[in-house]
Amino acid sequence: MTHAADETYLEGEGVPDPQRWRAAAVILVAIALDLIDTTIVNVALPVLQTDLDAGKAALQWVAAAYTLTFALSLITVGRIGDMLGRKRMISIGIVVFVAASLLCGVAQSTEMLIASRVVQGLGGAIVMTQGLSVFQVAFPPKERAAVFGMFGALSGIAAMLGPVLGGVLVNADLFGWSWRPIFLVNVPVGLLALLGVAAYVRESRSPNIKRLDLVGVALVTLALLALLYPLVQGEQDGWPTWSFVAMGCSVPLFVVFGVYEQRKAARDGSALVEPSLFKERSFVAGLLVMLSFFAIISGLFFPFTLYLQVGLGFSPLAAGFATVPFSFGAMITSSFSAVLAIKMGRKVLSIGMVIMGVGMVALIWTINHFGSGISGWDLAPALAVLGLGLGFVISPVVDIVLGGVPVEHAGSGSGVLSTADQLGAAAGVAVIGVLFFNLLAGQAVPGADTAVPQLRKELVAAGVAAPAQDTIVANFRACAKESGKNENAGEPPAVCRRILPADAVPAGQEERVGKALATASDKARKEGYAKATGRVLWYEVGVIVLGFLLTFMLPKHARKPEWAEGEESAEAPEGGEAGAPQAHSAERA
Repeated sequence: MTHAADETYLEGEGVPDPQRWRAAAVILVAIALDLIDTTIVNVALPVLQTDLDAGKAALQWVAAAYTLTFALSLITVGRIGDMLGRKRMISIGIVVFVAASLLCGVAQSTEMLIASRVVQGLGGAIVMTQGLSVFQVAFPPKERAAVFGMFGALSGIAAMLGPVLGGVLVNADLFGWSWRPIFLVNVPVGLLALLGVAAYVRESRSPNIKRLDLVGVALVTLALLALLYPLVQGEQDGWPTWSFVAMGCSVPLFVVFGVYEQRKAARDGSALVEPSLFKERSFVAGLLVMLSFFAIISGLFFPFTLYLQVGLGFSPLAAGFATVPFSFGAMITSSFSAVLAIKMGRKVLSIGMVIMGVGMVALIWTINHFGSGISGWDLAPALAVLGLGLGFVISPVVDIVLGGVPVEHAGSGSGVLSTADQLGAAAGVAVIGVLFFNLLAGQAVPGADTAVPQLRKELVAAGVAAPAQDTIVANFRACAKESGKNENAGEPPAVCRRILPADAVPAGQEERVGKALATASDKARKEGYAKATGRVLWYEVGVIVLGFLLTFMLPKHARKPEWAEGEESAEAPEGGEAGAPQAHSAERA
C-alpha cells in the first residue's frame, strides 16, 4: 500500500512551501527554454546547411534528435525524480541542458551538433517532468489550477515563440556567429534558472520508491523507440516496410511492459509506471484528450509552416510573426481557463474544442478565399480564434490529468503525461505529412492552370507565335506536374529546364518572357500550396471533433482532495494549509 501522506519533504516537513510561487517562476523559465528549443532550430536549418556543409538527412536529425530523445526519456527521468529528489533532478536537468546548449553553439560539424542535441533533449526531458512534479507536490490543490494555468499559457506561446526568436537571432547575426546564438542564449538564462532553483525550490521525494525498475526502463524505451522512430523518420524515407513492422512490434512490447509493471508493483511497489494511475478515470481520459490535442496542434503547424515559407515565400521571421495572433489568443485564455475549470469542470475543455473548430474552419475559408494574394493580416483573425480555443484546453487538462495522481507518483504521472504529448505530436505530423504531400502533388497542375491565362497574355504581348505558346504552356504544366511528384528533390525535373522551345521567343523579348514564366511559376506554387493546405486542414477539423467527444469521457468536475470530500469548506485538517499535499488522508490505498 502507498500513502499520499508518506510523501517526504526534506525541508520544512509538514509545512506548506512559503516560496512556492518564486519556485514556480524560475521553473517556468527553465521549461520555457525547453519548449522553445523544440522549434527554434527549424528556421536556422538553411544557414546550418551552408555553414556546416550538412546533407538533407543530417539536417533532419538536427531537429529530430532533440524531440526523439526527449520523448524516450520522459517516463524514466520522471520516476528517477520520485526516487532521488525532484529539486536535485531539476538542477541536474538544467545543468545538462545548459552544457549541451553550449556544445551545440560551438559545434564544428553536424555530427557534433546532432550528438549535442541528443544530450540537450535528455536535459529538457528532466526539466519538464520534474517541473510538473514540483508544481503538483509544492502547491495545494486549490492553487494548482493557477500554476498549471501559467504552464498552459507558456505552452501556448513557447512553440510559436521559437521560430520568431530564432528568426530574430539568425537575422541579427550577433558577433558574426550566424546560427550559433540560438543555442548560446540558453546558457546565461539557464544558469539564472539554476540559481533560482537552488534558492527557492524545496526538495521532495517519495520514500516508497527505493530502486529504479531497470527492466521496465528497457521495455518502455524499446516500445517507444519502435513507435516513435518510424513516426519521425518514416515519412522522410517514403514509409518503407520496416517502418510499419517497427510500429507493429511496439504493440506487443507495450503489452509486455504493462503486464510486467503490474507484477512489479504487486511484488515490491517500485514499478516504473504505477499501474494504479490507469485506474483513475480522469488520468486515462485526460491522456486521450492530450493525444488528440497535440495531434491537432502539431498537425496544424507542420503544413501551415510549409505553406507560409515555401508556398507563400514568407521569410522565417515573417512566418514567425504571422503566428503571433495564435500565441496571443492562447496566452489570454490560458491565464484564466484552469481556474474557470474549477467551477465549470470539463465544459471548459468542450468549449475550447468548439472554439478551435470554429477557428480551423475560419482558417480554411481564409486560405481558400484570398488564395495567392493572402497576407499575414488576413490570417490573423482565424489564428487568434484558434489560439483562444487552445488556451481553454491546454491549462485545465494538465490540472485534470495530474490532479488525481498521488503525489508520491508525481514524477511517474508527469512522465506519462508528457510522453502522451509527444506521441500525439509525432502521430499528428506523420499522418498529416502523408496527406499533405499527396494533396500537394495532386494540386500542382490545377495550381499551374490558374497562372496560364496571364502567362498567355504576356506571351502574346511579347510576340510569341500561337503554336509556340501552346508548347510553352504544355511544358509549363508538365513542369508543375513533375515538380509536384518530386517536392523534396534537390534538382528541378528535366522538363522544367526546357520549357522554352528553341527560337520560340522573338529577339529582345527573352527577359520579358523569362519574367512572365517566373511570375506564373510563383503564382502556381502559391495556389497549389493554398489548395493543398486548405484541404488537409479538414483532417484537423475531424481530429478536433474527436477531441471534443473525448472530453465527455472526463469527470464532470476534477476530483476533490480526499480530506475535502463531503465538506463544503475548503479548509484542510488541523496542522496544514488548505489543500496542502501533506494533509491528504493517510487512508489512501
